[in-house]
Amino acid sequence: MLDLGSVKKQIDAMVADRKSSSNDYGSRVDRAVREWGRWKEEDPKVLADKIARAKTSWLVGRPIESVAYIGDLPTRPEHLTVIATDGSQIFPDRNEVASCFLINLGYVVITYGTGERPILDSDPLLFYEDEDLYQEWSGRKGMITREQVGHKRMAMEFEKLTQLAAGEERAHPTAALSDGTLILWMLEGKPLAVRRLMLQAFLTAMDRLQSFRTPVCGYISDPGSSDVINALRVGMCPENPTNCDRCPWQTGEDPELPCDPIAGVTDAVLFKRVLEPGERSALFESASKILDDYGPHRIVFFYVNTGSEVGRVEIPMWVAQDDELLNLAHTTIVDQCRKGRGYPVVLSESHEQAVVRGADRDVFYSFLRDSFVKSHLPVDVSVKQLKKQVVDV
Repeated sequence: MLDLGSVKKQIDAMVADRKSSSNDYGSRVDRAVREWGRWKEEDPKVLADKIARAKTSWLVGRPIESVAYIGDLPTRPEHLTVIATDGSQIFPDRNEVASCFLINLGYVVITYGTGERPILDSDPLLFYEDEDLYQEWSGRKGMITREQVGHKRMAMEFEKLTQLAAGEERAHPTAALSDGTLILWMLEGKPLAVRRLMLQAFLTAMDRLQSFRTPVCGYISDPGSSDVINALRVGMCPENPTNCDRCPWQTGEDPELPCDPIAGVTDAVLFKRVLEPGERSALFESASKILDDYGPHRIVFFYVNTGSEVGRVEIPMWVAQDDELLNLAHTTIVDQCRKGRGYPVVLSESHEQAVVRGADRDVFYSFLRDSFVKSHLPVDVSVKQLKKQVVDV
């Protein structure tokens, strides 16, 4: 029998603990806002220099502008083309009749101010040749993995972006949007040969987009990163230079370190408090190690209050260094989020074009089996797959 009295006491304790945690978090946010505001008065170069010499155990955003800078919303061009791509895939399945995989690229081109009809379409591409299915690293050849299929899809998305950008006549500005980060975190720790191969297509696309003067923006909705908060934590550290590995405060009597009062706060929460709708934060350079291989395309980010949320926008360095392209990226993101009721409309539409649903996957394999049978090719479906089909029926 359930002891409801004991349960009620535990629930009350949980609620009290949550309330205490909420109050503590509110205090941390208030302190973070004050630390951010402090750099309006103090020399921002002091913090930038301290961050440059710091050794920390967490990623720290390196400020390119004053940490407390706020950028007003630029005016959107009357005529503007916005392009986006997204991808989905059907992974190789060794239990099916043939070794192959499919990548479906969704793409969108929307031009504002000219009356042109938008382009919303997708390109499904089937891969079945040996050079597509097998990868060789360090003299060992193996079947392509799901991770490698994902890398290939990403490269194809950016290649498609460059094709769409090249197709525009440059009569008016064009901006390219990508869903998620432009920092290829998944390549960190990979062998050098793997990193170079995976980066090649991405960086080639960046080269072409730069030549077209088409700013590319990676939009991250509901970001959980704390790169800017970590920069403020370095500013709170009494040591100069900051070295977390040799922190003298860890051996003191006070259990809280000088940088702890704002730990756990995210950048989005901070900027939700200080940015008005349409405004952007300062520019920050990411400290991710993989960016050492990016050359002139090193990634810079800023936060923007879209009116619905605070999103993180990632752009290449050459966009950040060009005021015209930076303003275009800023105003395009805000305008797209307003049109998409909180999320860039071109990204939503490109996802809808790209998505491969379960029913689509079933039809794909049905086509595959039927084609093999009609061509009198052997159909060798595994026992595991046959059992799945029986269960489905």
